[in-house]
Amino acid sequence: MIKRTKKQWQHIMQAHAEYTGTTKQFCAERKIPMQTFYSRRHAMGLSVSLQNKKSPCKKAMATTSPTPQTGQFVRAQVTTAPSSIVLQTKHVQLSLSTQCDPIWLATLLKGLAA
Repeated sequence: MIKRTKKQWQHIMQAHAEYTGTTKQFCAERKIPMQTFYSRRHAMGLSVSLQNKKSPCKKAMATTSPTPQTGQFVRAQVTTAPSSIVLQTKHVQLSLSTQCDPIWLATLLKGLAA
């Protein structure tokens, strides 16, 4: 296991922000376990701020608008296609790639629930 300094992790996070591939590819190329990468990113306070990373999910977020919260039950449907996640309400349907960063998705859901 390689011990990295805080400065090295800062450089890694900057390189990740500029990287155009997936996080899985990024980690594999640099021989960084994905769990370690996500843990360090979270510890550095970068887990909720992905403005610089071109997430495959941001396109879906940009094309939808949040609906006002009505306090009604929202029926969820599970799709059998393993390639996408579909969130549907009375007013909007949001399709997300299964390659979405889980922390980004959790932040999105919290934002929509607020």
